[in-house]
Amino acid sequence: MPRPLVILHGYSDTSRTFKVLADRLAERLGTAVAPIALGDYITLNDYVTFEDLRSAMDRAWTEFGLPRRDRSVDMVVHSTGALVARLWLAGLNTGPGPVHHLVMLAPANFGSPLAHKGQSFIGRVLKGFQENGDAPMHSGLRVLKGLELASPMQWDLAHRDRFGDANRFDTGGCLCTVLVGNRGYDGIAAIANEAGSDGTVRLSTANMNCAKLTIDFVEHALRPVATMTPSAGRCGYLVLDDLDHSTITLTGLKADRQRAVVDEIERALRVGDGDFAAYCDDLDKRTNTLVRAMEQRGDEDFEGFQNTVVRVSDDLGRPVRDYLVEFYEDDDDRNFIAKLFHTTALASVHVHSDDPSLRSLYVNCTALGRMLDKLNEALSVSISASPTLEQSFGRVGFKTFNDRDVGGLRIPASQIRKYFSPNRTLLVEMRLKWHQGDLFRLRERGEGYRRL
Repeated sequence: MPRPLVILHGYSDTSRTFKVLADRLAERLGTAVAPIALGDYITLNDYVTFEDLRSAMDRAWTEFGLPRRDRSVDMVVHSTGALVARLWLAGLNTGPGPVHHLVMLAPANFGSPLAHKGQSFIGRVLKGFQENGDAPMHSGLRVLKGLELASPMQWDLAHRDRFGDANRFDTGGCLCTVLVGNRGYDGIAAIANEAGSDGTVRLSTANMNCAKLTIDFVEHALRPVATMTPSAGRCGYLVLDDLDHSTITLTGLKADRQRAVVDEIERALRVGDGDFAAYCDDLDKRTNTLVRAMEQRGDEDFEGFQNTVVRVSDDLGRPVRDYLVEFYEDDDDRNFIAKLFHTTALASVHVHSDDPSLRSLYVNCTALGRMLDKLNEALSVSISASPTLEQSFGRVGFKTFNDRDVGGLRIPASQIRKYFSPNRTLLVEMRLKWHQGDLFRLRERGEGYRRL
């Protein structure tokens, strides 16, 4: 029986953008899809949250009469629509879920560097101050907080559907494919462009195939325990040459380029369980070929970056708001490696505006590889956090003041690419021991203090 197809737009957009794509897919799929439902939802309202969008989508699903049987519907989503769909899927009961194929066009799975730029930047540069009849002068503050790099919402969602029990993305469940372009905008919108992005989302933040690194300093501060975990299941991931965040939706493309994009979407909507692994392998091969060609262009805009999302907490589970992640090499007396990493490989750091325990470190893996291959050096990762025990006169704090207090995770040269992989998000969770020094005493009557 033909599966309905649902198409969801992104931030500050409407379903009108996807009428051309819907028409092209209807022509291609013929009787294989009926009907095509174009979703409309509000993002330009400062009081609307992602949870509002998730629950509203669930109601709209019922009202439209869409089935909820396992693997009974296909979806195509753009940008923010990917997060809405993932939140909805993660909130459903266990099982494969109703979505068979999920095609993500330039998804903001791990945020966008534009989300914290402000209303004037987004409105003028990207949207031309479009009329917002729902809430004049609103920019969707709460939605933008969720879209911001290293947001708590993205962190929590990834731990549910990429590393937790809510994962549905694999054969037998939801067959998910990510398609993202590699070029930025033209005209005034070029102000938004960033190396390694499509003008709005980073190639690394679009990819659903992520990993998690846990570095635990609690029990052994000088020799932290580290564990690397890949995300559950597998998703297809393809970088498409010479497309930006808008043109990947067919907007402004000539007929031949439209056909090429629709070809990729149609293929993603038709792939079956038995062919999915080979399909993903093929997308990886094509992406790697394009990435190598991009690197050979000699332009930093086409180098490979990793979105490295760090969260630091103490052994009581509380977020650590003031810290510095340090990259260095132990036997480097002149701190040459540290200087090179922080000035050459580390392109930018973004601290989330509401939760500074979460930060996005944007690492140029191409530059890092060139640097370390030439020097054949290892790389160590450590941390300094405030308050230190010394600053609080030995009452409370962290022991990260010097090398005698805290060590680091040493990554051999042969393992660098395992920890820093282009076009990927790596979640890094660091745990520190919160020390309580000379803080509380009890004594018996007539006796001296007994320290606890």
